[in-house]
Amino acid sequence: RILTVMLYYNTPKVSIVIPIYNVEKYIKQCAESIFEQTYPNLEIIFVNDSTNDSSIDILMHTLDNYPSRVEQTIVINHETNKGLATARNTGIKNCTGFYVICIDSDDYIDKNMITNLMQIAVTNDYDIVAASFYINTPDWQKAIPITDCNNFFDLNHSPIDTLHFSLCNKIIKRKILEKILDVPNINCWEDLAVTARAFALTTNAKAVNIPMYHYQVNPKSLTSQGHKRRLHDQIIVARFIEEWFKANDLDKKYAQFLKNMKFSAKIKFLRGNERDFTAWKHTFPETNNGILHYSHIPLHYRIMFFIAHILPASLCQWISDTFSSSKQP
Repeated sequence: RILTVMLYYNTPKVSIVIPIYNVEKYIKQCAESIFEQTYPNLEIIFVNDSTNDSSIDILMHTLDNYPSRVEQTIVINHETNKGLATARNTGIKNCTGFYVICIDSDDYIDKNMITNLMQIAVTNDYDIVAASFYINTPDWQKAIPITDCNNFFDLNHSPIDTLHFSLCNKIIKRKILEKILDVPNINCWEDLAVTARAFALTTNAKAVNIPMYHYQVNPKSLTSQGHKRRLHDQIIVARFIEEWFKANDLDKKYAQFLKNMKFSAKIKFLRGNERDFTAWKHTFPETNNGILHYSHIPLHYRIMFFIAHILPASLCQWISDTFSSSKQP
């Protein structure tokens, strides 16, 4: 009890932003994990992105069981569905916490997550604190570790993956986020559009190999966007980030990161059933030099990409189409 009182009066307010859209199956567990946090000084902002299921009703019934959190909880309603990135921005623009964390409404967090991250944050006034996380399915749970905490925020050596660039496993000072609220209206790589710039704006950040966030593999969310839509979003984000780094004279410092990101953005042109070798060759063509040195990409894929680079697109397309058709029943 004494610790709780000390935490409330001697540590900064943390705003938790949770967009909601058609997550009636998951929202109760998510909300409970937030309301049960041991950290008392919270501002909890749910953004109803015009959900058309019973998510909000379930949320409010859940909140009834946590009277101490009622005054800390805000629900903001979008009249129309605006997408995850915009919903998050709505929450961030309306929050007042010194630190902010964004939680996906189909995931949940350990009850000590905010306390643990804040104890680390206040020790050296860190701008960002990142943690590892769990991947959960109905049948198993797997921890995704941070293998190199000391270099976690080094953009030029960061793989373009969820662990590094998710917003959900990080607390970030609101003053940092307020500088980078402009994001494309997309639903894939929307986290990368924020976190990559946040990393570039700070030299005072900490990563800890303690999994506390539970990322739930949601088949619906994985299939809700088509292959072409995800590809489209990733290319938009890559161009957006490159323009921002150039405008802020950071493009030379983070040239390797920008090259890795742009190459990763276009990979889906060569995946799936409808491969487009011409589009792959002509999208960010400058990234096709040195393919074999992309150490964050498995070697067999690097070899495939290298062959696609040196051979004519028409020949690659013919080989791919012939091989694909031969596999049809």
